[in-house]
Amino acid sequence: MTREPLRGEYAVLALLRTRPMYGYEMARYFEGEDLRDVCPIEPGSMYTYLRNLEARDLVRWREEREGQRPPRKRFALTDAGEALVEAWLREPVERMREVRFELLVKLYVLNAIDPQAEVALVRDQLRVCEAYRERAGRRVEEAGDGFSRLVAQSKLSAADATLAWLRDHFATLPAPAAAP
Repeated sequence: MTREPLRGEYAVLALLRTRPMYGYEMARYFEGEDLRDVCPIEPGSMYTYLRNLEARDLVRWREEREGQRPPRKRFALTDAGEALVEAWLREPVERMREVRFELLVKLYVLNAIDPQAEVALVRDQLRVCEAYRERAGRRVEEAGDGFSRLVAQSKLSAADATLAWLRDHFATLPAPAAAP
């Protein structure tokens, strides 16, 4: 069995889900204002991710030449890559510490390709966070004094903050489309 893609590899796959791109185009996204604070990926790492994804048949490239410029590789998802990233994009994250990277990358891409899927993901993420908050609240109640209580309270406050942030974001999203 092959390993699960790394976080950065998922980010590259997700960006390619928006459209095929040259490597330098992807690098501009990861260095740009929107994604730089979420998932800063150095160009060298990005090309390593692309080679790894190509070796696993998740991306392919086609060499293109424009005018007198040297040939460049335009990367695109394979069918397997598209299936993998589609499933990943729609799955809420289980750990609060993954929200700042994984969930934000998913929301960025879904907003561009399928706003209704963004709505569904936020709704599902709220459910996951509410369950996490409930478990964290029980841990606080069960914890004694000292460090274990401090850790439990930290998890509870992270869940509360994430829930408030997601509820605020959800309120800004378009209402789900009615079923046909």
